Amino acid sequence: MSGSKFPRLLAPAPPGINDAIEGDGRRRNVGVACLACKTRKLKCSNEHPCSNCRKNNIECTINKDSDKRRRDNLKRKIEVLEEKEDILIRLVDTLRDSGQNRTAHLLNFIRGNNSLAEIKRYIDTHLSRSELEKTPALIEVRNEVERRLQQSGPPTTRRMLDAKRLSDTSVFKVPAKPWTSVVDNDDFVSHLVSLWFTWFHPFCNWIDRDTFIRYMKMGNVRSQFCSPLLVNAILADACAYSDFPEAYATPGDPASKGAHFYSEAKRYLDEEEGKITLPTVQGLGVMWIYTCLAEKERSRWIHHNQLIHAVQELSHQNPPHLGNADENAIRLARVVNHTIWGLYNVNTMYSAWYGKIPSINLPQRPLPSSEINVHDNDLWYRYPVRSDGVQAHTRCLFSALCSLNQITYNMTRIFFNTEYKLPWSEIEFKAEELHSRLRDWMIHLPSCLKNETSFDLPHVLSLHMYYHSMILRMFSIIRRTTNIDARQRAHETCLSSARTISKLMHLHRSACGADHIPVLNFQWVTDALLILLDRLSDAKDRDAFINLNVAAKALGRRWPLGKKMLRLVQNRAEEMRMGVPKEMGVLFSCLFES
Repeated sequence: MSGSKFPRLLAPAPPGINDAIEGDGRRRNVGVACLACKTRKLKCSNEHPCSNCRKNNIECTINKDSDKRRRDNLKRKIEVLEEKEDILIRLVDTLRDSGQNRTAHLLNFIRGNNSLAEIKRYIDTHLSRSELEKTPALIEVRNEVERRLQQSGPPTTRRMLDAKRLSDTSVFKVPAKPWTSVVDNDDFVSHLVSLWFTWFHPFCNWIDRDTFIRYMKMGNVRSQFCSPLLVNAILADACAYSDFPEAYATPGDPASKGAHFYSEAKRYLDEEEGKITLPTVQGLGVMWIYTCLAEKERSRWIHHNQLIHAVQELSHQNPPHLGNADENAIRLARVVNHTIWGLYNVNTMYSAWYGKIPSINLPQRPLPSSEINVHDNDLWYRYPVRSDGVQAHTRCLFSALCSLNQITYNMTRIFFNTEYKLPWSEIEFKAEELHSRLRDWMIHLPSCLKNETSFDLPHVLSLHMYYHSMILRMFSIIRRTTNIDARQRAHETCLSSARTISKLMHLHRSACGADHIPVLNFQWVTDALLILLDRLSDAKDRDAFINLNVAAKALGRRWPLGKKMLRLVQNRAEEMRMGVPKEMGVLFSCLFES
């Protein structure tokens, strides 16, 4: 050791020690080369100035923006995004202060969460040069949008995704393995599971969330409460809510979202060869919903029939009364009960919307308890936005939905029975009877589901929209009667419910924005839009129509079926020769061209 110039380091070197050792030949990872070394393709020492620039006596310049690995660079990206995000707020302030009718229409369009390119297109298409000159605020808006578009450039979407990724904190942390072979990224799988349990599950609830998460974390693929089939089905369905690149089976194709996970779920289903387990039945429910929303008609029909048989078999295997049973059997019975009632709920809602009698019968087993367990962690977070948890009222909502669907179930058997049609007089009487039951249901709804605070929860808003949609559907049929008084009352009742659905969607946008919406809302939004179509001459109904179209556009961007429903509204307007608001004309063209 005495012959060595420097002693061997036995502990971490103090700061600066490596700079003192000129002969240290160990290779260090260089964050980014200076511009001169990049141009001459030389190895840069990453000092300032670097050794090559000192040797050649030239200026040494390092562009830190080109180093994609630096956290500071990501921080700068976030700052840029925040600065650009400010534009819509300032545009809205400009429009609100102008007080002009034309700017009000543009304000409605901006509220639709439209891109800068779409806003510019609306101004160019629908506002003439003379109108712009009469309204200085509009000239300011157009110039500002154009300037921002020139600044933003193509990488904007990528920068936004980088920023989202950097700040993403999933509600549920779960492993990718051993559940799926599609990806091996725990963070992405946690992201999808968190999205699904935030935006889909609270209303379409047939899986015991806490039990599922607990057993998914355990990683036992032979568990009674979790399976690769179920996990991949959930991941497939959740992809529609995600903008991350891994959500696409085919890069850039929105229609391919989740298809890779669905293929894996289907492979697991085929391997089971008809075996019925709890996770298989739950997974079939998710696969059926996925194929409905993705417009995969043949697969939808197959999974629907498989689900009907599977629910019957699961119910037969697990009778509601256990007698003396151990703790595990009691837990299994509770989760099975939850699953059967939950699938009954979603099947009843689906059947009512399509005008059919439900294929899953009213469960002959007790309703799940709505009592809150003190050990439940029943909080809802507005993921992917960071937010404080609020009481989700999941049990109360589930119980209320089961009760509401018992009324809906009876309604479908009266109005959609193709084998035996009632005379009009009896149909009108039954409608009033069902309407009375619906009003009683609303009166007895727990206060936690109808107070002002609960209206910040998307699933509570969905419950109220569903209630009004059932009133609307029922009285839409009564509007065909020859009884003039009954027809007029039915028309007014439908309009009232359509306006209320629009108000509820406005509450959703105020609380949660327009980007994430529970998917079944598309049914009730479409119902309300079709009712309001012939009322566009009325200013309030026109505003209600535009507000609903904002939601329809968001749903159309994420799901093929949502786009199909918006197309249905457009076609109905053309058949009725109704001129839709100009804001909506641009909305239709932007959505369908994309």
